[in-house]
Formats: sequence, C-alpha cells, structure tokens
Amino acid sequence: MLRIFREQVAGRPFLILGLGRAGKALANALLHAEADVAGYDDDESIWHQPALQGLVGLGLRRIYRVNHQFLIPHVTVVASPGFPAEHPVVRFLTDNGISVYDELDFASKFLPGIQIAVTGTNGKSTTVSLIAAILKEAGKKVFVGGNLAPGKPLSAALNMNEKDFYVIEVSSFQLRRAQALKPKVAVLLNITEDHLDRHQSFADYVRCKLRIFEYQQQDDWAVLNYDDPSVRNEVENVRAEIVWFSRKKRADAYVARGWFWFKGKAVVSISELLQWPVKFYNLRYLPVIENALAAVCVAQILQIPIPAIKQGLRRFKHLPHRLEFVRRLHGVYFFNNSMCTNPEAGVRSLLAWRKKVILIAGGKEKNTDFKNYLDTIRRRAKCVVLLGENSNRLAAELSSLGFKKYEIADSMKDAVVRAYQHARSGDVVVLSPGFASFDLFHDFQERGRVFRNAVRQLQ
Repeated sequence: MLRIFREQVAGRPFLILGLGRAGKALANALLHAEADVAGYDDDESIWHQPALQGLVGLGLRRIYRVNHQFLIPHVTVVASPGFPAEHPVVRFLTDNGISVYDELDFASKFLPGIQIAVTGTNGKSTTVSLIAAILKEAGKKVFVGGNLAPGKPLSAALNMNEKDFYVIEVSSFQLRRAQALKPKVAVLLNITEDHLDRHQSFADYVRCKLRIFEYQQQDDWAVLNYDDPSVRNEVENVRAEIVWFSRKKRADAYVARGWFWFKGKAVVSISELLQWPVKFYNLRYLPVIENALAAVCVAQILQIPIPAIKQGLRRFKHLPHRLEFVRRLHGVYFFNNSMCTNPEAGVRSLLAWRKKVILIAGGKEKNTDFKNYLDTIRRRAKCVVLLGENSNRLAAELSSLGFKKYEIADSMKDAVVRAYQHARSGDVVVLSPGFASFDLFHDFQERGRVFRNAVRQLQ
C-alpha cells in the first residue's frame, strides 16, 4: 500500500456512491488503510455478492439512505464512474455544500509516479495497453487501468507498491467530476457522438473530454489527433506543450512509407505491430494504427529507447472484442468487434476492410446520430444481419436508403448462422454492432463472448 495514502485517510470518514468495480476497489483500499467507510448503491442485490460481503467483513457499513447525517464538513464523498452526476443523492449532497469526487480523480492525488491519461470516444483501451506494453519493455514498473475493461480501476493502485508510471484510461463521466487529475502526458484520440443519453448535448460531451487538460501546466504534454476537427478546433485553452499526430499529413508524428515517424525521424515499422491476419485490412483506416501512433508519441516524449518501442509493438497482445480474429471456417473469416458501441466506431471498422464484409449490427441506442453509419453500411457491407433493440428501426432506415440486403435475427446464435449462410470462401463476417449491448447483454464483453461461442459452434 502507498504510505502517503494510508497517512492521509486513516481514521477519516468516507462515503462511496456506487459499489461496482471501481467502488469496491476504492472501498477495499480505504478499509485496508483503516479509514471509516460507508457505501451506498441503488441496487440492493449487490450486497449479496461475495466480494461485497467480504468488504462488509472488513468494516464497510451499508447505507440505505443518504440523509443529513452526512452533511458534516469532514466527510469525503467519492462516486464511482457509473454513478450518474444528476442522481438525486449527488444533487442532495452538492446542494448542501458537500463536494462529490470521482473515484479516479480522487485516487490520482495519491500516486507518486508519472501519470499518463488517455481519453477519446474510440481507441482508449488499445492505446493505454500499447503505451503500457512499451514502458514494460523499457524495464519500467507500470500500472495500467482506470476505465479499462477488462482491467483494474485506478483505486486498485492505492493498495499496491509504488510504480514508475500510471497509464490511465479516462472516460467522459470521470472527467466530468475531475477536480485534481493532472497527468504529465494527456492524450486525446478523437471526439465523436457517444453517450448522449447521459450528457446534456454533444457540446457538453466535448467539454468533458477536454477537461483532461484542465489542470496541466506548461511543463506537461498534450498529445492530440490533428485529423479530428473536433479535437483540432478546441485547443485554445490547452496550456501544456502540444504534440500533434496524424495519419493524413506530416504532423509532429505521422505514418509514411510503412513507418511511424516522429519529428522527421523514422521510429519503427508498422510491421512490428501487425502480427495477425492483415491481408483483408485497409491499413489507412485500421484503428490500431492511429492508436499505435499516439503510443509512439508518448514513448518519444518520455525518451523511451527505440528498441523498447519496437518490442512493445511486436509483443503487444491485441485486446479481445476489438477486431479480434475468432476463426476461419471453410475459407470464411470471423472477427469479433463487440467493443464497437457507437456509430462512429462502426464507420471506422467498416472502412478498415479492403472489401465488403458480412456485418452483424444493432443494439441499444444512446441518442446519437447514426446516418453516417447506415450510409457506410450501404457502401461497405455485402449484407447485414440486424440484432437487438433497434433492429427494426435500422431495417427501415436501410430500406429508405435503397439497401435491401438485410435480415433480422432473434438471437446472437441466429445472427451468426444467418451471416455464415450468406458467406462464401474468402468472405469476412464481422460483429461490429455500432450500438450499446445493454438491450440483450450485460456488457460488450458478454456480447463478444456469446458471438465467439456461436462462431465456434458452427460446423
């Protein structure tokens, strides 16, 4: 455990709002530091989980109702990322002068090493994992986590020994409440419509993303995507030194002639990264190229030796549910891209293929505009199998565009069977939903696992 953390929290009262993955990690760290910890969650069934019962055994107190007993000056209230900012409990506390901190923001205050924070609509998890892989190849002690799934919440680092680097994935929900997050290097990959069911507007979503730079100073670094106008046009208040990366032009870092370049110098070949089936990919649009370019920027800023960068890219284990190769069956290739949870991610994934694909799409909407995704389906899909809550709406919208090559499935297994029936040797079948998973599945990971299992059951 970090000594500074124990010294500052021992004996102090804390209230944790939301006892999911991050809330449990924070409660565990606080209890081991001998703090006085209470927890609240809307879901009463969560208290029956073995992990939470174990925390109760360590001293976690269950709170059924947050009332005036918590309106005391010295209580620290910390909310999990999934606990809504507009929740009545949050409003009650803030209306009565009690600050509510975000779990990640709170934990970041105690970390002694160099913090690298990554946000963006798409590509965060792959980018933080690439950065961590490079740093580990350089012999550094690294914690990687935050919003990363699967992965550890940042609070888990409070219970560990000190690290050289903390590579942190940060969501818009975490940034909305940020009051202290000050990364040495902050990366903004892209900004497109997402989570508008939980943000007041796209402008509010953009403001939250830009808060990753809020507390940086001139001796810090901001790594930004020049190709994204929503990023490029919003930098006037960034105080840190800016490093631009681009796949389309010669910025501070760019891609040319099959190499990643930084400040006019060829750093490492793209071939070091692409150690899995690539013959179907359009490398210009492959999302992992952009993610790796951002990771190379960070590595160069931190003066990591080029051999470590090369080895980090070469040994990088590509994350599940991100254009994950599942199986080849009778010449048909199956890919799992369940992490594609918004329409723009759907567009990017379709553009990543050299040829038209057989697509499985659909799910739960988040108040985002998906016209561009549908148009891309019309141009880039051989046919599409629709699944989930909005499948009938998507079918109607595709019909209005003159695209008739679709079917509606009633389960993932049915969707996989239908997609395979349309496939011929050399075809690609890809699950790239473009929408959230919560209509039929617990999360995108379960959706991806069900897809993988259905593919493996094909004869």
